[in-house]
Amino acid sequence: MPRNLDGEAPRRGIKREERRCAIVTIAQRHFAEHGFGGASMSAIAAEIGGSKATLWAYFQSKEDLFAAALSAWLDEIEPRSVAPSQGDARQRLIDYCTAFMSAMLTPVAETIFRLIVAEGQRFPELGRAYYRRVLLAHHLMLSELLEGQLRAGRLLPRSRAPSSLRAAEQLLEICMCRLLVRRVCGLELDSSADAIAREAAEAVDMFLHGYGSRPRRAR
Repeated sequence: MPRNLDGEAPRRGIKREERRCAIVTIAQRHFAEHGFGGASMSAIAAEIGGSKATLWAYFQSKEDLFAAALSAWLDEIEPRSVAPSQGDARQRLIDYCTAFMSAMLTPVAETIFRLIVAEGQRFPELGRAYYRRVLLAHHLMLSELLEGQLRAGRLLPRSRAPSSLRAAEQLLEICMCRLLVRRVCGLELDSSADAIAREAAEAVDMFLHGYGSRPRRAR
């Protein structure tokens, strides 16, 4: 009796995808620890339990494997939540900035940043992809929040104020500048939830001094 082959091809496809994901996970650890140049395809293959030919069956080159590792990392930190919808303008901005800073200080985000600094010249698309999928996505989301607060009259438009997108970019840069510099310089950094919340509040207050909150009218 002939075997029923229904479902065998999909099962093979699932197994191949699982194998590919396992390779990418192992490669991420090697790239994170050694960078692109220091990571060894032989060492990655040995940890997988095969030869370099096993890797070539899934990735045409070390560069392709590196790109797959980066894409998987970006999937983890790509923003998916919506902007806060409760509280006054200041509180909404603080909540958004707190969430943004918490995401940017995760081990995955730090690994990507280190690789951008180390490998950016060799792989310029690395920084571009990070900016497009993570930073610009945050800028656009925060820009929509600012636009909503402007329409509601909770923020005061100024004739010389930047666009909401530019303002969003500036606010998030204020949030990250001090922490990022300290982290890059290897200084001790308090990245507890309370410390991040304080940093976010200080950044938002500085931003609002320039962008302006609409004062309440006395009754």
